[in-house]
Amino acid sequence: MPTVIHAEGTGRSQIKVLRWAVALAVLAAAGCQDYRWQWDYQKSEQQARQQNKYLFVFYKWWLSNESNRMHGEVLADPAVGALLADTVNLLLEKDSSPEYGNYLAKYGVTSPPAFVMVAPDGTYYVASGFIPKDRFIEFIKNAKAGRSPGGKRPATAPAKGRHP
Repeated sequence: MPTVIHAEGTGRSQIKVLRWAVALAVLAAAGCQDYRWQWDYQKSEQQARQQNKYLFVFYKWWLSNESNRMHGEVLADPAVGALLADTVNLLLEKDSSPEYGNYLAKYGVTSPPAFVMVAPDGTYYVASGFIPKDRFIEFIKNAKAGRSPGGKRPATAPAKGRHP
């Protein structure tokens, strides 16, 4: 018969810790897609141009319920991840840099959550707010096909500190 060594008071706390670790691992892995997010908009734009790829920009704010729902419900869906597997993916968090507002102003984006799909020719398509999965998939497909309404060329970014 195997010998069990039990230190007083550690059994239950170890089980609790193990349960929490497993729960967190499951939550972290649930629906996660490998977007290979980038955080530098200049490098992302350059990479997209050099590789002749679409640039997908997700502008979010950690305090925004809509941003968090888009990230956790819509972007976590494998069908959405598959559509964005061939794009350069840029994630910009509102509070991370004041420069992001100036950068996004050239696309007419003023608040999160917002999504910009930039074609290799510079034409861009914008969507904002919480978008249900089926409509978001339609947005991506139409933007990649050049069928989304409102496709425009970017304006020159405003001077620093002049974004809306």
